[in-house]
Order: sequence, then structure tokens, then C-alpha cells
Amino acid sequence: MNNDDEQTTDPHQLVGWFEFGCWTIIAMTPFLYWVNGSAVSRDQLVVRSLLVAVALIAGVTLRCIAWSRR
Repeated sequence: MNNDDEQTTDPHQLVGWFEFGCWTIIAMTPFLYWVNGSAVSRDQLVVRSLLVAVALIAGVTLRCIAWSRR
């Protein structure tokens, strides 16, 4: 049921939204730390740190790709 009126998702637009999500995670980290408090276990600290690190690496990588395409 592929209709010409349906919107198709552009891969470049999807990558842009993924980059926005990465930067949103980085921007919200201090607020979430303030709301949730410090990590209460080593596992929680590792998961939080990995989430921030992956978001930062992905955000920087996607931004560099976007700049190189211009």
C-alpha cells in the first residue's frame, strides 16, 4: 500500500533528528543529575557514564559528518 501521498523519511533528516537527540541527552544530564541525585551504586554510575559518553561521541561524530557533507 505505497501511496504517493504518503511522506517518506529522508535518511539525512533521520540522522539530523538522531543528532538532536544526542545533544538533548547531553544538555539534560545536569538537570537529571540534580533531580535524581548522585549514583547510589557502581552499576548505576557506569550506566550513566556510558550513556553520556555514547551520546557525546555520537553527537560529535554526526556533527562532523554533517559539516563534511556541506
